[in-house]
Amino acid sequence: MICAILQEMEYRKAEVDVPVETLYFGGGTPSVLSISELSRFFNSIEKHFPLTEKAEITLEVNPDDLTPEYALLLKTDTPVNRLSIGIQAFQDRHLQLMNRRHSGEEARKSIETALSAGFENLNIDLIYGIPGLSLQEWKENLGILTRSPVPHLSAYHLGIEPKTVFGNMLQKGKIKEIAEEESLEQFNLLLDFTESLGYDHYEISNFALEGHHSKHNLGYWQGKPYLGFGPSAHSFDGKSRRWNVAINQVYIDEIREGSENYYESEITDVKKAFNEYILTALRTKWGIDSGYIQERFGKDYAGETVKKIPRFMQEGLIIQKGEQYILSRKGKLISDYIMTELIIA
Repeated sequence: MICAILQEMEYRKAEVDVPVETLYFGGGTPSVLSISELSRFFNSIEKHFPLTEKAEITLEVNPDDLTPEYALLLKTDTPVNRLSIGIQAFQDRHLQLMNRRHSGEEARKSIETALSAGFENLNIDLIYGIPGLSLQEWKENLGILTRSPVPHLSAYHLGIEPKTVFGNMLQKGKIKEIAEEESLEQFNLLLDFTESLGYDHYEISNFALEGHHSKHNLGYWQGKPYLGFGPSAHSFDGKSRRWNVAINQVYIDEIREGSENYYESEITDVKKAFNEYILTALRTKWGIDSGYIQERFGKDYAGETVKKIPRFMQEGLIIQKGEQYILSRKGKLISDYIMTELIIA
């Protein structure tokens, strides 16, 4: 797999003609790679894609992979300068339910290990809305922010979709979906808790202390171009999107044969680009901008958007600040519904 990804980098080196601002190793379990294997990627990146002097380089890590030795080598022998730890929860029973291989104790230790190794730019992932997660347990999970200097938090509500592991468990009565009132309580506790500690709630699921906003995430929400390598990876050049096949062996075989059948692509037309803007920008604290919509997408799109917004403002779901329209706290609770109403079918 490593050889195939390196070969894809070679194929696509001409697609980037400006210094790269962020690198993100994730979407899987990159922390299972050894330092020498990670170095192969960094050597290839350095060869084909020049980085800015202060590029943000993030590695997703599992708590049980982050030993003191591994963390120290990441800090001293690689250019990684930001870690994102997939903690999810600190209670063993919730971790077992989500089929996570680490324990709550390993989750706690991983934060200490990262900080001890010198990683000041650190994110942790937490999940709420887990079946059986009490408000007190959620408060305990958030309490890590008061005990350790974690500058960035990503907090997601667990989604239970049909034909997934959780969907099947729900159908068979093995779990009970959390009540809507409990979800609201956990979300409001999340917002109150992070606000009291000085975190900037800059995107629905992301919170940062000053100077620690994720440059990678911001680039995505602001519609900047990006390249993705490996199975299932997505790319965007500002006009078109492409995505690699999801099946590992198919990806490897097509790359090895020098074929272009390892990916598909599509041109992003005006309507699709507009809808993507709504779906990403409205998630952020900056919201959507009617002036920008008119300039980029035209008067019809701007007029249609402005026409739909007043009812959400009357219901206290959207707040207007000049030409910007931003979700209120109440609006964030039903953001998916609001976005669906604002996009063009």
